[in-house]
Amino acid sequence: MIRRDLESLERARRRLVERLSSLSYFDGFDPEKWEEVKRIIYEPLPLNVDVIIDDTTLREGLQMAGLLNPRPEEYLKIALMLREIGVERLEVMIYTKSDKESVKLMQDHGLGPILAAWCRANRGDIDEAIRLGFSQVGISHPVSFIHFAKWPRLTLEDLVGRVVDAVTYARDHGMEVFVHGEDSTRAEWEFEKAFVNAVAEAGAQVYRICDTVGCGLSDPRAPLPRGIPEKVKRIKAETKIPYIEIHAHDDLGNAVENTMATIRAADGLYDKVYVSTTFLGLGDRAGNAETEKIIMNCYIHYDVRKWNLKPLRELAVYIASSLGYHLPVNKAIVGDGAFAHESGIHLHGISKLPLTYETFPPELVGQHRSIVIGRRSGKHGIRLKLEEILGRKVDENDPRLLNLVELITREFSARERRYPIGDQEFRLFAKRAGFEV
Repeated sequence: MIRRDLESLERARRRLVERLSSLSYFDGFDPEKWEEVKRIIYEPLPLNVDVIIDDTTLREGLQMAGLLNPRPEEYLKIALMLREIGVERLEVMIYTKSDKESVKLMQDHGLGPILAAWCRANRGDIDEAIRLGFSQVGISHPVSFIHFAKWPRLTLEDLVGRVVDAVTYARDHGMEVFVHGEDSTRAEWEFEKAFVNAVAEAGAQVYRICDTVGCGLSDPRAPLPRGIPEKVKRIKAETKIPYIEIHAHDDLGNAVENTMATIRAADGLYDKVYVSTTFLGLGDRAGNAETEKIIMNCYIHYDVRKWNLKPLRELAVYIASSLGYHLPVNKAIVGDGAFAHESGIHLHGISKLPLTYETFPPELVGQHRSIVIGRRSGKHGIRLKLEEILGRKVDENDPRLLNLVELITREFSARERRYPIGDQEFRLFAKRAGFEV
């Protein structure tokens, strides 16, 4: 019985490998071949809610400790590239002279309709947003009793009243209003429910669930206040707010998961859901859910195709350089090491089928595959690197290749070398082995 099952599975395995091998894109990215691979391997789950990226890199992201403040022209380029990717809302600050110059520059380049001013719950901030020509604002205010310790003399009625006043004032001036419930995942639900209903009645269109210290749970079993799926359901069932948004911090490393959990929970309840993210996860303390990760998770798992993926790497590099941010080598999707391969096992695998160790082709997000020659690279890796340098195929039985493998093996073993071989040094080894480089 087991043998018959294995024989059947063996036939299925060979058919799959043969099909995937015929679609291999190791020697050059072919979008049509990739789409066929994606259909075979990543059968999408249904998603019946429109995911709206509300990128806050230019507000939350710039609050990250130690970053350089971008010049207005850098501010503009980041915003333009985010729009090129397909981001539908950009949240920005409006307080400093540089903020205001940047807003004017962005408006002059046609970004006005997607810009949103971040405001505190007071008329002065709303007036400044009006003066600067914004058509939408986000009004931020705590909703947890923990945060209310900052105002011991104010009653809950006082606190709700000032937010309602700010929302009413903004709506009276024709603005679309988002209300940010700071520290929502530690808020008393009965109070938060009353708060959400009050701002909804005042005209707010969206309520932002802020997982301010990253303690929220994606587990559908988790109760309020930390259970994010439960909160999404209760907001829909027990409040009058038309739409919700999630703003997740990464203090426990769960910002992306909590954002995706919100999307899943909103599916079937709302026709659209807003996700507040930052590129590269920039933000206070441990940062926020990464814009690029949410985009790629939606694309790979739910086949959402509304975004332009090609500029992701370019924007990551530009943001890192303009803000003085060290882009981690192992940063998913956009880091230098995201498509770098050194170990012999990995190099053998991708040479046969890139899908073996690559979720998707690097070219999809503006990346490229990198072959790194180190102590564990072996013959397969050395041949791949040589083919990359020469720009042509090399016979695996070529005696010069065997010489090159021996030279590099000796380099690591005899000298107990700990660091990889760079491209220029690799060329010198190839010449010593007899190749014309």
